[in-house]
Amino acid sequence: MNSSNIGLASTYFLDDVPGAAIPGSRLHAVLQRVDTCSPLTVIQQHFLRERGYEALLQFANGKLDREAFRENSRIEKEKRLKAKIAAEQKEAAERRRRDEATERTNNVLFAKREKQLERRRFRDMFGQGYIDQAHYGKVMRILRSVADGNPIDTDDLLWLGSTGLDYWTEELRKAHHCNKAKVFTEAWHQTGDVWQAINACAHWRKADCAEAGLTIAEQAFSRITDEKTRSAALTTRGGAQRDLQRYDEAKRSGGEAHDLTPTDFRPCTLLGAVHMEMGDLTAGADWYAKAEALGADQESIDREIRSILAAASRGERERMKVALKSRYPHRYSWL
Repeated sequence: MNSSNIGLASTYFLDDVPGAAIPGSRLHAVLQRVDTCSPLTVIQQHFLRERGYEALLQFANGKLDREAFRENSRIEKEKRLKAKIAAEQKEAAERRRRDEATERTNNVLFAKREKQLERRRFRDMFGQGYIDQAHYGKVMRILRSVADGNPIDTDDLLWLGSTGLDYWTEELRKAHHCNKAKVFTEAWHQTGDVWQAINACAHWRKADCAEAGLTIAEQAFSRITDEKTRSAALTTRGGAQRDLQRYDEAKRSGGEAHDLTPTDFRPCTLLGAVHMEMGDLTAGADWYAKAEALGADQESIDREIRSILAAASRGERERMKVALKSRYPHRYSWL
């Protein structure tokens, strides 16, 4: 940009106006006419009035001397600069407002998307298929709580066992028992209460983590002296050994537990399952019969037998059915 053009704009206190120093612009043409004392056209006068260059217009028309023009132009320039600063501040504020609004909108969208992904992740994690709309909120609350490491509370367990049975998946069941096992394990480490360890072992087994359960059961067993608690620890230890297919050890644990508490059905149930899985079907059936005679729930034993049959090969499954029905025809007529 030519320095003379800039100087002309500065002379008339319009160096803050970009067009004043640009050759060919309307304002620059006006300044040239004013500077050469040439009269302004009506259109040029209207242009100055419209743009607020009142001091320049009055000077050009001879209504202001140069000193008064300078003072008035200076005041006009200060107003323009203040107005420019205010406009820039307003624009900056408006831009911040738009940016903040965009960020809020994006945060809502991202949060919504994250929530959708979280729900999908929970559903995949816990093997959930279709969830009825009426149950959706309750199921997602349960899944989120379990994902956070919390056991399912009693009311929700009752609901899952009845109305919400379709949502009580294997994955959710294991995760619940894992969380429960962690709670009991922590209590065992903090208090040294062996019953906390026994309960922890039971839940580790249900969580399909028999190795962790066996470790805790063996730790607790070494501290027990009274027969009832010792029997309970032996039984839960034997259950973990059975889960790990360490059948000889499981049978010894169950036998010791039965010797300590011969009227407790729990060691008998363990021995029934262990003998069945070891292939001694007659002994297994007899131990189950003894467990029922001591108060074991028939339905619970039937569930365990179904589980054993389901895990066996087809040929072994048929052999088990024949052996049970031969030994106790009426009892196992349902097979």
